[in-house]
Amino acid sequence: MTVAIGDAAPTITLPDAAEGSEHDLADALKSGPALIGIYKSSCEASKTMFRMLEQIRQAYAEKGLTVWGVAQDSPNVTRSFIRRLELNFPILVEGDEYPVSREYAIDATPTVFLIDQSGNVAWQGMGFQKAAVEELSGKIAELLGTGEVDVFEGVEDIPGWVPG
Repeated sequence: MTVAIGDAAPTITLPDAAEGSEHDLADALKSGPALIGIYKSSCEASKTMFRMLEQIRQAYAEKGLTVWGVAQDSPNVTRSFIRRLELNFPILVEGDEYPVSREYAIDATPTVFLIDQSGNVAWQGMGFQKAAVEELSGKIAELLGTGEVDVFEGVEDIPGWVPG
């Protein structure tokens, strides 16, 4: 069963695909909540969700939100994914044994977790649905104590949902 809202988020310490730098969830939570998206690059829903995670990063990063992707792909495939989607947040490579996917017990990709500063899951969702992304934006704003941002503003060709 997937890690649920209210559960303590399992720890994450993984290298990123770009530089190999280690990223640690406990360290990230010191500056604010964290948004973690687990994906597979061949998944159409993942591609759409990660375009929106970039929009969310742009809207909320300066207010204290950390955004990371966790790739179920090789470092080379992951770097290509980053370039194609023009992502500007760290994408961590979990490796062949999928430790994060297993620890978070995900059922499909993409699966996204919003983790509050106390280390608990505040929101989680699977797949891509526009309404869920709007709900996520509202929850992020609530955790940051700021106004909600319309993360779809200026973004064209995003459907209401994308099959995985």
